[in-house]
Amino acid sequence: MKLRILLASRISKRLTREARSYRRALRDYLRKESAEIRKLETRSRGLRLYAAWSRGTSSIIQTRAEDWYPAPIPQATAEIDANIPAAA
Repeated sequence: MKLRILLASRISKRLTREARSYRRALRDYLRKESAEIRKLETRSRGLRLYAAWSRGTSSIIQTRAEDWYPAPIPQATAEIDANIPAAA
């Protein structure tokens, strides 16, 4: 009976050690893969920005001065001043 307990204990320790080894190997592999993915995403982002810069165009909607607030400056400043509460 004691022999069975001794064998079970040794097998249990060996399995625990193997599981720890596999877990460590998996963790290291996932770290390496994540670092590689991050590096590729950073490179891709940089190349996209370079391509957009070199073309000289942007997909961002740009506004011209003609599209700005149509009211004259004194009227616009009066509206802004009306919205500011008076200092107490």
